[in-house]
Amino acid sequence: MNTQANPIPTAERERGNRTIPRAIATIREVTGTDDRTATMLATALNEAGILADSSRNSLIVLRRSSSGQWTDEPRTDLETQALAWDAALGRAARLAEQIRTEQGGERAAGTGLLSVRTERERVLVSVQVTDITQWAGWCRYLGITQEEPGSPAHAYIGAGHRDGVAVSVVAYDAPATEARTVAAATMPYRYGGAVYDLALPLRDTEGAVWDYRQIRTDGMPLLSRRDDPTGARCSLGHVVQYAGPLTAVRDEAPVSAAGGAA
Repeated sequence: MNTQANPIPTAERERGNRTIPRAIATIREVTGTDDRTATMLATALNEAGILADSSRNSLIVLRRSSSGQWTDEPRTDLETQALAWDAALGRAARLAEQIRTEQGGERAAGTGLLSVRTERERVLVSVQVTDITQWAGWCRYLGITQEEPGSPAHAYIGAGHRDGVAVSVVAYDAPATEARTVAAATMPYRYGGAVYDLALPLRDTEGAVWDYRQIRTDGMPLLSRRDDPTGARCSLGHVVQYAGPLTAVRDEAPVSAAGGAA
């Protein structure tokens, strides 16, 4: 017969507490006990509602009265804020580790990644840019939507969000790299951290080739897809968003609106 006050409902126990494996490992490490005993202790703590469980109602906390009974009480505002803060710190730490893993680690060859660290609930990334496409790629990858003048002058600074976490990035040598790219282009146009040479055909990720047609009244270039017989024109921003990134095709000339070589 279970005489425990306020036992955890069966349905909740069946969902499982993801904290239990960590509790078992901690008990085993601290006490030196065997796996069976550590598991029994962790399970008992969970049954008593003492073991933390992120899947439980975040607005309820178990408190022990002077009589030794456990009672459910709403969390205070301060406790709720503390939980939210802990969750934000956890999300930032997980994202930082995800970035390291997906990029092959800090200072991995070819990525330009220098460092990843957390500052409270934010993730701070620093990269080295040797090709302007790297900067555009980092903007897409990190969700950078705001670009600020670099300080120092030899870097770009960007801010944005990825997976609900605030991200800031410093891209060293990006201004100089962009300046070289612009100087080498016939019709340079900067968009989304990239520099496109509108004098060259542009190929999207599906292999379709786009040619520049004209500048829209708001300054946005309009392109047409070479294999589209209607000649419909799309903004560069639209093409980049839905079929990008775009790469320059340097081994053939662009096609004019009339169908001949420009």
